Amino acid sequence: MRKIDTFEVMRTLLISIWCIIIFSVTGTFEVTAQEPAMFRLAGFAAMGDGTTGGGGGDTVTVTTGTGLQEALKAKQDSQNPLTIFVEGTITLENSPGLSKIDIKEVRDVSVIGKDEGAEFDGIGLKIWKAGNIILRNLKVHHVVEGEGDCISIEGPADHIWVDHCELYNEFPDVDKDYYDGLLDAKRDAEYLTYSWNFLHDSWKTALVGSSESDIYDRKLTMHHNYFLNCNSRIPLFRASTGHFFNNYYKDIASTAINSRINACVLIENNYFENANNPWVWAYSDIPGGGHAVGNILVNSPFIYSDDTHELPECDPEIPYEYQDLLHDAEAVPDLVITRAGTGKLETGSASVPGHVAKNLSFSVWPNPVGDIGRIHWSAFCPGELTVTLIAADGTRHILPGPVVDGPGTGSLVFDASSFSSGIYLLELRQGEKRYVEKILMMH
Repeated sequence: MRKIDTFEVMRTLLISIWCIIIFSVTGTFEVTAQEPAMFRLAGFAAMGDGTTGGGGGDTVTVTTGTGLQEALKAKQDSQNPLTIFVEGTITLENSPGLSKIDIKEVRDVSVIGKDEGAEFDGIGLKIWKAGNIILRNLKVHHVVEGEGDCISIEGPADHIWVDHCELYNEFPDVDKDYYDGLLDAKRDAEYLTYSWNFLHDSWKTALVGSSESDIYDRKLTMHHNYFLNCNSRIPLFRASTGHFFNNYYKDIASTAINSRINACVLIENNYFENANNPWVWAYSDIPGGGHAVGNILVNSPFIYSDDTHELPECDPEIPYEYQDLLHDAEAVPDLVITRAGTGKLETGSASVPGHVAKNLSFSVWPNPVGDIGRIHWSAFCPGELTVTLIAADGTRHILPGPVVDGPGTGSLVFDASSFSSGIYLLELRQGEKRYVEKILMMH
């Protein structure tokens, strides 16, 4: 007789009961706590065991810098993952005795702004001697105390995800040294992803490597970020492996991507508008390298000089999958203007990696779809997923769908070459529940 796994039976029963509760209450498959699949973690921070932050652990809500620092201090004595929701505005006034917020000597922590995003006015955050850290939905600006950076990451640190944040100071109406950086990484910090952030109005935007002798390979992915009205350092990238895709650079005065000291970067499907020197090797005796593909340049010249040079070619090694998130460059401006920065997330449990979303959702890439399409789905409940393409005349074409054993995500690739160009509905159905998205076929 086969031995019954009591834990697995209870797990399945609880999931089933939860699905019944959710479906009976909502009557629909769309629940506001679900994020678009395009907001998932990707890039270097997803490698290894990934970056889960405080997912699946304890939660606490704070309203002052003192409360936030106390929660982080207490985490040093706990092995449980911790998600800290920040509500309201953190200032130097409600953080007496602090010049910055230290995320130090801890692992498995998320700091997430509630609702439209928490604000850090005049006080920044520093991550150091830490790992598996997530910062999301935070607005940080006008920082002159502490490190002087809005967000500083200093090694030893690993698996850091900065997502849907807004960081800014002033440019150009202050001295270039009045503020420091918006988002800097130094020393042996590694496996970093910056995604869906809005960085603007800055002389010194994103430094990677503090000096010409800081040559650690930090392994950084930057995707779907919006950089507006900045002078340079987007990033200034020293001696590391980098992947920059689907970023929007607008009104950049001096240099955008500056690769030097033997760095090697893949510059892919970005959009540069009124951005001087989109990718160069500048202000260093030792060049970096890069490989640029699929980018769009609008009024964005390369202005070479004695200290600003054409970027040598290199062959970057990108060891992770990301094609389901990659958009054509022409789609990037509208996409990041509407989706990057704070207030774009539902800050309930679905915003915490490791917590399970309570519904089914999916995204389609690319859209418009050419000969091949990819569906990325997220499901909470077990059961077979039926995927159907519905033409304008009502004709239904059922695609092979996966069986979901429990909570999780996945991808489905389908051949669209036999379908005529036009508008279709793509329906994802699980039992009686359905989710529909409009797509465009173009051949």
